[in-house]
Amino acid sequence: MENNSIEASVSTQSLIFRSGGNPVSFEVSVSNNSYQFTDFKLEVSAPGENHNPADKWYRLSPDVASAQPHGSTTKFQVIITDTPLPGFVGTVNLTVKVLSPQLRQERRLLVRLEITPGSQSATVNVELPVKQFQAYPRNTVDIPVRVRNIGPQFSELVLRLQGIEPEWCVGGAERRLSLDANTQVEVSFQCEPPSVLQAPSRNYPFHVEVIGQNLADANLDGSLEVLPVGFVELKIDPNRRQLPPGGHWLPNWTAKSTTFDVSFKNGSNVHQQVDVILQGKDAQKCSAHSLPPSASLDLGATTQVDLEIVANRPWVGIGQTLALEAKGVLSDRRLGSTDPATQSLEVRVLPLIPIWMQLAALAVLVAILGWLLKPSAAVHTDLVNTVRFSGDADTIVSGSNDGTIRRWQVLGDKVQPHERAGGVLANPNRATNVLRFMPENNNRVAAGLENGAVELLDVPTATKIDELIDPQLRGDRVFDLTFTQDSKYLFVGHGSGKVRVWNNPVLGGKLQPVAANLLDLNRLGQNSFEVHSLALSPDRHTLAIGGNFKRFILWDWTKNPAKQPTQLIAIQKLEKLDSKLSAGRGDYLWDLAFAPKAPNILATADSDGYVPMWDLA
Repeated sequence: MENNSIEASVSTQSLIFRSGGNPVSFEVSVSNNSYQFTDFKLEVSAPGENHNPADKWYRLSPDVASAQPHGSTTKFQVIITDTPLPGFVGTVNLTVKVLSPQLRQERRLLVRLEITPGSQSATVNVELPVKQFQAYPRNTVDIPVRVRNIGPQFSELVLRLQGIEPEWCVGGAERRLSLDANTQVEVSFQCEPPSVLQAPSRNYPFHVEVIGQNLADANLDGSLEVLPVGFVELKIDPNRRQLPPGGHWLPNWTAKSTTFDVSFKNGSNVHQQVDVILQGKDAQKCSAHSLPPSASLDLGATTQVDLEIVANRPWVGIGQTLALEAKGVLSDRRLGSTDPATQSLEVRVLPLIPIWMQLAALAVLVAILGWLLKPSAAVHTDLVNTVRFSGDADTIVSGSNDGTIRRWQVLGDKVQPHERAGGVLANPNRATNVLRFMPENNNRVAAGLENGAVELLDVPTATKIDELIDPQLRGDRVFDLTFTQDSKYLFVGHGSGKVRVWNNPVLGGKLQPVAANLLDLNRLGQNSFEVHSLALSPDRHTLAIGGNFKRFILWDWTKNPAKQPTQLIAIQKLEKLDSKLSAGRGDYLWDLAFAPKAPNILATADSDGYVPMWDLA
């Protein structure tokens, strides 16, 4: 970047401005010496000026010079309409800063401004250095007022704090001040909001009135915010009810609700509207209504709400106990929640028909229950992703997007759901992308799930033996699995381009991750690689990994992947077979397979419908 891309000059080095008089101006010429279009803007500042944007003491014409070409010159006019330092008389050096966002350069120029007194110049300047204050009840806060006498004469002032209750002002709301010539002092009004009940949380605007002579115009308005503090107490006593009430042996057909007395006490300085909501593990089994719908709480007030719980009573059974929680929701969330946040409730719901009546109708009950508990059809309800035979070909397992893993019995030329649990082997509640039987223990199957986990299932007992989750790969979808023939190693391919190796040194033991064997293909230069298929060579030394862009990787997993470079073979080499073949992000190798007795022969299945054979030697 050039060092002299911005050239600037001013039309005059000095100006005289009379306080309260007519505006004065000067020109700034800016030249673009760069070889690009660029914008220019000006900023003018004075030492000690008030940086409040509302108190602008100059204006520019134009505001910004946009898209100026190489060699062009722009003239800015700076018009001074007021003194940058209220009440100041003397000489001040103005800094003119020329900036360019595109060039990232700036130039600074100095202009000497002499300020002379007007016919009725103000010599006393009063200001609030800080305009917004915060305090908790019973805590003090100081409101400083800065007074400066720049005139040659002694001055007497009276300062009054208005808008805040006089009782809040420690030492009174008035200050009398005698100020010598050319001096500056700072006085403070000390405010202490009273107790929580007497100081509601809100903004209290105030104004400092100044009485005296030769005063400069000033904005002496501010605000004091009393911060929220305290708590809203939640109380429910008693917290156990029975539906219907009492212990009558005759049926009470009409009782469907019970009522809790909910009490709220406002011990804060915030006016609150409190709603009662019902939650807890059994909240879906009932509904709640409060009367009144919201509790209005003034400061220090106590209010009671009737919380009615409506539950559907079963016709038969021994009854159930609903575990519920009542929660108070505050309209002003600055206090967080009530104290305590929730209150535990118990509702004992009794059946409509007493026990003795249920015994009399036992036969009808058994018939109804038999009809209600009739098992549903054993089918998957969503896309089926994977199907595997067991080694003895008597059992089939299937995984689906419906969150279930099912098993099927092979009976001659027929297949039917397994008799146990309607054919459901497991309910991972997540999509199952791949299933693999362990070669050495053919009654166990590994399931690769959508959340990055691998579940090991015992097929005969339909129990989960273990769940393999690598913290680094949580939520990283599993697309393929493969075991070594001795079942001591499990390879897991993830959608992010990573392959994790798990070790099972003792057959039937717990699989452990192999620390050195986490292959990250993206770090090896295969950007955006998604693992979709795995295949292990018969000599178990080479793992073929297929993914998008119709690529596959050959990995000697027995060596350190950091020292052993991978070999990339791309399907694009077969484009001569069909000129329409492509190899974009959406083109995949869906499956890989080694020849059982020829470890160098590999077959691949791609998204264009080809099944090429590869001689890896």
